Amino acid sequence: MATITPFQGIVYNQDRIQDLKDVVTPPYDVISEQERQEYFDRHPQNVVRLILSKEEPDDTEENNRYTRAAGHFHTWLEDGILKQDSEPALYLTKMDFRSEGVVRTRLGFIALVELEDFGGGILPHEKTFSATKADRLRLLQACKANFSPVFSLFSDPDEEIMGLLRSTAEEVYPDADFTEVIGYRHRLWRVTDPKIHQGVREKLTGRPVYIADGHHRYETALIYRRQMESQRGGVVPEAPYNSVMMYLTSMQDPGLIMRSVHRMLCQVPGSAMDGFAEKAGAFFDVETMDIGANGHMGVPAPFLAKIHAGAGQGVMGAVIRGHKASYILRVKKGIMDQLFHVDIAGPLRKLDVTIATKLLLEKVLGFEEGALDDERRILYTSRSQKAFDAIDAGTCDVALILNPTRLSEVEETSQAGLIMPRKSTYFFPKVLSGLVMNKLDD
Repeated sequence: MATITPFQGIVYNQDRIQDLKDVVTPPYDVISEQERQEYFDRHPQNVVRLILSKEEPDDTEENNRYTRAAGHFHTWLEDGILKQDSEPALYLTKMDFRSEGVVRTRLGFIALVELEDFGGGILPHEKTFSATKADRLRLLQACKANFSPVFSLFSDPDEEIMGLLRSTAEEVYPDADFTEVIGYRHRLWRVTDPKIHQGVREKLTGRPVYIADGHHRYETALIYRRQMESQRGGVVPEAPYNSVMMYLTSMQDPGLIMRSVHRMLCQVPGSAMDGFAEKAGAFFDVETMDIGANGHMGVPAPFLAKIHAGAGQGVMGAVIRGHKASYILRVKKGIMDQLFHVDIAGPLRKLDVTIATKLLLEKVLGFEEGALDDERRILYTSRSQKAFDAIDAGTCDVALILNPTRLSEVEETSQAGLIMPRKSTYFFPKVLSGLVMNKLDD
């Protein structure tokens, strides 16, 4: 059972920071090198210095990107750039954004959630990367704080929870109201009424909470808690490290969108790419499409249309460096059951991300587990044109273009206690880092 708690969040002091758009960012894992530099340049107290500080040539165990992040955090608190709220609150957030030409709104709230090992009331759905967890753990150990909430979902078809929270803010000015550079508007209200806190807590009791985005942060929080319990000789019930900061929203919210997560594969041996169509033909019906003289600038519309038309039917695309054709791949009926009926549970066998991992990455291209866990070998993007551009530029060797995983598949997989392959979902929009923070030390 997921247990939520209001908390005294740490926020940017708006008497010191004129526009919050200058200091917040998306989560660390969707920030490119170029974007990181842009955030560094935008404001000297931008949260990127906490969540994704830069490495330096003379870094040591005592002076490195993690210790610098901790130094910034403590200095900003001391200087009043950041301030801790005086009373516990649930932080209600409202985001207005444009997707496919339509303006949408998503409502959520930020709270502390008591950590639980998986299998109880908090359910994961995808596998994580070893190196990323090690990175996030070092940051947590140095800073002893959550700078970015774990993005989670719960079912609320009758709006018992979100309706209760919405009613508290309907005629009240938000405590923060700003528009990002990309045009998304964000509003935040502190909900401090203990009766509302209790109502939300009671109504959420018994409902599973699904991790949407932030598996690495949640698993890192579990590891950190175990380390602290070992240091302190056992469980300390009231210790702040027993909870993690979460952003929660309803699975029925019309502003909850799932995008594709395309794969960009690097360091693929030429021998693995040679004869791709023939090798893939053992598992897929393969259709080729000419690329044309303009490279992939002219391919996306008809190519993507065929992939999208096969959503939910194991249809995906492949673009390969040096090949004069791109490929539409339609998985052969029954092949996943034939090959993996013993090793892979039924709900996983039908997923496009599983089909792509087991058949294309492993069997056709020869990726082993070590490569699947290497974020230098497999890059991810929700933008198909970025994947095409990476092939044209020669920065990657193979792009796999997938349809989005569906929310119903996440729910089914999670409830069955199963784990999808890495980076199976892309929930959109991402939740901001730096809007609210949480200290984990006493």
